[in-house]
Amino acid sequence: MPKLLSKTHSIIEKGVMEFRPFGHELNGERIQDVSGVIVRANLDYLQDLVTRSRGHEAGTVVVDELVDLLNASIPDTTFHVSAQFLKSPRNSYSYEFVMFLHEYCSLLSEDPLFALHLGRERFLTPVIQLLGQPFSIMQIYRLYLPLVGKFTKGALLPELVSVTNGKAVMRLRFSERTISQFGPYLRGCADRICQTTKVAIAEVPFRMVGIQPADIRESCCMGDGANYCEWIFTWQPQESRLWLWMAIGVIFGIAVLAIAQVWIPTIPLWLKIGMAVIPALAFGLAGKFWTDRQELNSHRRVIREQLEDIEFRHGELKKDYQTKEQTVEELQKRITELTMIHDIGLTLSSTRERERIIQAALDAIIIDLPYERALYLEYDPQRSLAHHGRLVGVSQELAEAVKAFEVPVADGSHEATVFKKGNSLLIENAEEMFSGFHPIHQQLMIQLHTQSVLAVPVKVQQRIIGALVVDRLEHKPFSTQEENLLATVASQLAIALDNASAYAEIELLNIGLETKVKARTIDLESMNLALEQANARLQEVDSLKSAFLSHCSHELRTPLTSMKGFIENLLQGVVGDGLSTQQRVYLERLKANTLRLTRMIADLLDLSRIESRTLRLRRVPVKLHPLVHEVVEQFQLVVSEKFQQVTVWCANPEVSVLGDGDRINQIVTNLLHNAIKFTPEKGTIRVDVSSDSDHVRLVISDSGCGIPSEALPQLFHSFYQVHAEHTGQTEGLGLGLAIVKTLVDLHGGQITVQSEIGKGATFTVIFPRHQIG
Repeated sequence: MPKLLSKTHSIIEKGVMEFRPFGHELNGERIQDVSGVIVRANLDYLQDLVTRSRGHEAGTVVVDELVDLLNASIPDTTFHVSAQFLKSPRNSYSYEFVMFLHEYCSLLSEDPLFALHLGRERFLTPVIQLLGQPFSIMQIYRLYLPLVGKFTKGALLPELVSVTNGKAVMRLRFSERTISQFGPYLRGCADRICQTTKVAIAEVPFRMVGIQPADIRESCCMGDGANYCEWIFTWQPQESRLWLWMAIGVIFGIAVLAIAQVWIPTIPLWLKIGMAVIPALAFGLAGKFWTDRQELNSHRRVIREQLEDIEFRHGELKKDYQTKEQTVEELQKRITELTMIHDIGLTLSSTRERERIIQAALDAIIIDLPYERALYLEYDPQRSLAHHGRLVGVSQELAEAVKAFEVPVADGSHEATVFKKGNSLLIENAEEMFSGFHPIHQQLMIQLHTQSVLAVPVKVQQRIIGALVVDRLEHKPFSTQEENLLATVASQLAIALDNASAYAEIELLNIGLETKVKARTIDLESMNLALEQANARLQEVDSLKSAFLSHCSHELRTPLTSMKGFIENLLQGVVGDGLSTQQRVYLERLKANTLRLTRMIADLLDLSRIESRTLRLRRVPVKLHPLVHEVVEQFQLVVSEKFQQVTVWCANPEVSVLGDGDRINQIVTNLLHNAIKFTPEKGTIRVDVSSDSDHVRLVISDSGCGIPSEALPQLFHSFYQVHAEHTGQTEGLGLGLAIVKTLVDLHGGQITVQSEIGKGATFTVIFPRHQIG
């Protein structure tokens, strides 16, 4: 059992209904929780209430609004309702549906006491009042149980605890099915049902006897969490007037006895008493006779009214029965037509041959529809010509002759109505409209003795490709239903012909595609073979290149190291101090070029290791702050020669990353070297180191010449030299940033660049932070 909400919650908060509103359950059991009389009472009272307050038009509109709200709450469109359907008292509904309807009625009426007013004014229908008139209030309340059962079919479980002349105690429970339909909104639904039911019961004395309504005292209510609702009704007791007649008789008898005692004292006492008893008995019998006569007249009046009501309802039932008979007949006819259309569709979709499709459609028309002949004409819009007719229901000779017909479609003709305007053509009397047809068709109609004609266009995507034509031998107009039915067949035919054309085109395309695919497959196989051979050669060349680079780098590094040592010895005067100024300048240039060649060789070796995937990192915790300061110190001589200013800022000197210290040094060295190289004299360079809980950020920015935006996507490619491309000056191999990018990736980091011409460049490297734990 779901958690119950308070009674202030309405069942329409669910949004949509969970149970079928009417008809039959999935197990075949008929849904009859609530009679249609209750639904109609809600509907009529809502309409009357709104009409009285807002006018007749508003009363009509509010019913349509109610229907829209109900249909929006019914997920299955099969069970959508109309106002006419809801007003039928012979329907029956689920209690969930009735409570949705009741809540929407209350909402649309804008009456917070809608349930109370509904019970007071509408639940005791004229029929119930009429049937209850012969009975006393006690007897009517004893009929409470079967009356509730009549309208709720076991959904509500009423109980009459006690009833006396002037007081009744009643209870109401819900069946398990009703409780399951209400779900968590049980208390709200119980509160509305309780209000309506108890007020309707209290109205019995007033509506049926003409005395004041009964007073209500509520002992408990399911809306407040009780297991049942219990009410105590009290009313003015009904008393018989027979005692009055008897009293008058006794008084009159005493008077007779007194008169006889005074005026005729000689009469024996027993005779005097007999004379006194006779008036008392006479008045008693007269009173009884008068009371019985009054009840008899009342019963006669009730019977007469019941007979009149029965006759009226019999008339209504007769009308409803006739309407249902017509509806059933129409439905059967419609089902037959739909079945036929379905069968035609299956037949037409079972083949892809154009001629078989047309023949099947024409055969279906003369077999399943009340026509003896049927004609299909193709239409050529380019030549404005109706041609290649297929006619069934006639001799083979005439059918072959119709195939050879070619009929021009002239503007203003009957043929133009169908083929050019795309409208149906209905002619009741062909003789009167004869002149509007082409002479070829006139001759055909004479041969067939045609009196009435129906023609509908066959359209494929708003393009008219032909027409279906049927005729009659008598002057009998075609109905709109017949026109619609033939138009539906024409639509099925159009779809089948379009599918057949598409299928034929696809077949042709498939044949062409298969040929092309085979040719392309051969070409691709040849190309793949060539590519495999070229790829093998490229791999061989790449392997040779890597080996060559590695070998050359090693071979060049040894002599360069010797040359560097000899040059430094000469500059330091190890072999003597006799160097002239010009000789010293040349040696300094040799030393610088030797250093540049050494860096190139180192880059080539790194590139060789990267391409052969033999570059390995020795990961240890590395503090960035001292490493950056060390690199800056290495470039201090160059910075001072260019009068540049290098600033280092570190928020947390202890922050570290897990990586290869030498390779991180190489990253910082390459980036700082580029910044110094491309920053003019007196420029500024800034190195920032910051961190958060997960990352360490290294930012190197300069005030140099900047990088063009179109060069940024290729900046980290091997052998790409942005300044050589844009200025014509070359220095180095263009491997530095490519190696930096690879080293950053190997450390699990990211590198980005931002730059504008004339505004310098900013390189940002993000490393994962080393977590100490």
